[in-house]
Amino acid sequence: MARQDNITETGLKPAPQAAEAIPARQHLEAALRAQGLAASQIRKLLAQAAPFEGEDLLVPLARALAKLYLFNPLNTAKTGRFMLVGAPGSGKTVAVAKLAFRARANGAKLRLVSCDAARSGGIEQLRHFAQTLGLEVETVSGKEQLSDLGPNGGCLVLIDSAGINPYSPAERQELETLANAAKAEPILVLAAGGDPADTVETAHIFRDIGCQRFLATRLDIIHRLGSVMAVPEALGIAFAEALALPAPDNGLAAFSPDHLARLLLKQV
Repeated sequence: MARQDNITETGLKPAPQAAEAIPARQHLEAALRAQGLAASQIRKLLAQAAPFEGEDLLVPLARALAKLYLFNPLNTAKTGRFMLVGAPGSGKTVAVAKLAFRARANGAKLRLVSCDAARSGGIEQLRHFAQTLGLEVETVSGKEQLSDLGPNGGCLVLIDSAGINPYSPAERQELETLANAAKAEPILVLAAGGDPADTVETAHIFRDIGCQRFLATRLDIIHRLGSVMAVPEALGIAFAEALALPAPDNGLAAFSPDHLARLLLKQV
């Protein structure tokens, strides 16, 4: 006798039940959770990302980021005066070099200045990068010499500063004095991958010095962006530039909602 296992009255074996499709919202929530974002931040992003259409996550996430955060990159600047500031080892000198290479490629005239007199290796590193561009590095020390930099002369002026201990009131005051003497906008350089609470605390101190936007470094050697995302969430300062790779002539991207969404979704 023929076996009747799994046979219906019509003689056809029913198709197996398809696994229920996981909604795009759940995929995005899982991706953000894997990046180490706080639960409250994830809820805000999901609310602003809606509605979800199909399985695409990039468009709704970029839409949410654009609504919630400020983006103010340096990629269009051909003039102006910027002092890169941050803790020791955050990547300020390499950041200056990357910004210089991109500005030169965009046709900008440049002046490179170092007031990192405490670290001779930093000045030599910047000189090495500058020679590649056919530039000299102006070395200054103290507020008097920074005050004497003179007009920009149609140049983009990039100033490399010494790293400071953000918890030292004396060092904070000295850095603020130097930035004011140079008449430069201080731009915070933050190394990605740290503890979010520590990173926010550090960024808060530099915001009080005058930083309104930040560069994130080491994005090629970290797996989670929780610390980077915590800064604008807590402090409202703007995303400026995303840095990866140690070479000065690549690994620099202007932060935008689309680029940040790709980083969060690991599409970069």
